[in-house]
Amino acid sequence: MVGSFVNLEYGLPNGIKVKLLDDQTTYLGNQLECEFGGDRCFGVLANMDLILVCTYEAEGKNQELVFYKKR
Repeated sequence: MVGSFVNLEYGLPNGIKVKLLDDQTTYLGNQLECEFGGDRCFGVLANMDLILVCTYEAEGKNQELVFYKKR
């Protein structure tokens, strides 16, 4: 997946919104529907430098960062 397609803004605890991915980089990714019901999905993105897990609603709305680890 091209970074510009999946680079969502995430709110940090201090209120600042940031994009954590590079728009020009290609990432491996997958979308998983929540098994507990509801309208949220999990997104998982990774490359050799990072892994990112988030949740979001349809069309990437109301995104929430779950896990981000960079080398």
